[in-house]
Amino acid sequence: MKQKILFLIADLGGGGAEKVLVNLVNALPTDKYDITIRTIFSKGVNAKFLAPHIKYSSLLPCKMMRGYVMLQKLIPRRWLYKLLVHGKYDIEIAYMMHAPTRALGGSNSSAKKYAWSHILHMSQIAYRNKDEFLSTYQSLDGIAFVSRDAMQDFNNSYFVHPYGRIVHNVVSSDYIRSCGKESIPVAIDNRSINLCSVGRLCQQKGYIRLIMSLGELHNEGLKNWHLYLLGEGGERDAITQIAHKYGVADRVTLLGFQTNPHKYVSKMDLFVCSSETEGYSTAVTESMILGVPVLTTDCSGMNEIIGDSGAGIIVPNSTESLKAGLRQVLSDKDLLAEMKIKASERSKIFDTQNLIAEFENFINGKA
Repeated sequence: MKQKILFLIADLGGGGAEKVLVNLVNALPTDKYDITIRTIFSKGVNAKFLAPHIKYSSLLPCKMMRGYVMLQKLIPRRWLYKLLVHGKYDIEIAYMMHAPTRALGGSNSSAKKYAWSHILHMSQIAYRNKDEFLSTYQSLDGIAFVSRDAMQDFNNSYFVHPYGRIVHNVVSSDYIRSCGKESIPVAIDNRSINLCSVGRLCQQKGYIRLIMSLGELHNEGLKNWHLYLLGEGGERDAITQIAHKYGVADRVTLLGFQTNPHKYVSKMDLFVCSSETEGYSTAVTESMILGVPVLTTDCSGMNEIIGDSGAGIIVPNSTESLKAGLRQVLSDKDLLAEMKIKASERSKIFDTQNLIAEFENFINGKA
């Protein structure tokens, strides 16, 4: 008999965790699992990528509302659970923190209950107080952390769950490589070192400091680069303004949200992650799969993705260090060529079936 699994998440928007969830449920064996995704909000660009056999429904027929995390605290956990969860399941998974995990704290079902932790410094903002936060996580049968750093941070900040395990994000390696072969409607200047990044245009991703760093290097004489940003978000206007301020607007191209970012990334010389914080970067993992080397700030999960492979450079998480790392790669084409060779070798470790097995072992208590 198939195991019935419910995944709770706020929506299926354009974020990394939402994309990873779609990758995961689409890759799970259909003869073993009956899968339902339940969201709070119905609008989300990743919903259209769900396989036809995935059951999908939403509480509210609208896009995510500002302030909903605070508003849901007015609802007791057990009522929130009843609003979100309809039917009986063998396994209930809160795939994001905040309201989905808080809802599981109100469950009295016999299902196994698991929560996913994607980031460092987990916030208590969705909970009425610290006691409610702790009791919610203590009531779970397990917590899946997407990186060693995320697990260590939670353990040090709160408590050690007896079934806290590392479960890496699932990526569809063959699909990503196939998508990377598609042509793009943008002319790439191969005389430049072409840089890219993929993610929401928000403060967390550090794109302002990335363009400031590149702008300063441009003024120092390093003008052999072009940056492509794939994504949308609230900082789009600020990014455009800072590019104009530093005189590099003609070297920064905003491509917006792309349903297939892989066809762009595969054509690049270097992927840059300038984030202030990450849990386990899907975009960096996908860059490795495509054989594109990475320059990244020191965020959670980067050592696991890149390690000592030589496929990337991890710099301290500061603007000055990011600038120094950019100067290093922009000044040394031999280094960049060597990193690309190493990235192609590193891509082989990201096998979808191994990652699915890791997930299955976790939910079945074998991790």
